[in-house]
Amino acid sequence: MGRVIKYEGGAMETATTEKLRAFARGELTWAEVEGMTFEEAKAIAQVGCDLAAAGRYEEARVLFEGLVAGNPKDTASRAALGTVYQKLGRLEEAIAEYSAALEGDASNPVALVNRGELYLRQGNRQGFTDIASAVEADPNGETVAGRRARALVKAIALAAVEKMKVEQPGA
Repeated sequence: MGRVIKYEGGAMETATTEKLRAFARGELTWAEVEGMTFEEAKAIAQVGCDLAAAGRYEEARVLFEGLVAGNPKDTASRAALGTVYQKLGRLEEAIAEYSAALEGDASNPVALVNRGELYLRQGNRQGFTDIASAVEADPNGETVAGRRARALVKAIALAAVEKMKVEQPGA
């Protein structure tokens, strides 16, 4: 049997009531209501990244889904959740998370390059735009996603040149 909450007759703390009302109005995230700090969220995200790097995608999924539920505005966690979904083969959910990340941060290189690759695999030309935007977001390849975007651009260009050679022999 579950726990019963008894009415004690006292008023709920005013600050808590205001936070809950702000959450209901969409002005605060649940993480803000709970008082989660940026540092705490970052530490949880790091554990999620470590789990994913170790191939423990289901555990990483649980952490990132929790972070996204607590703060749907966290574009980095949304992109990371998309990456985990992609690794798990949940491609439509991955695209949805990448797209949500890009709504909040249109230059997120992880979301751009990963969504771009998934779109290209589907035959969706938006993938070219996403990958090009990922290169623009990280022109010097300072992030793994930026370097991957540059590598994909080169691979796409080489594939196009090879296709042209086959279609126009001797040219």
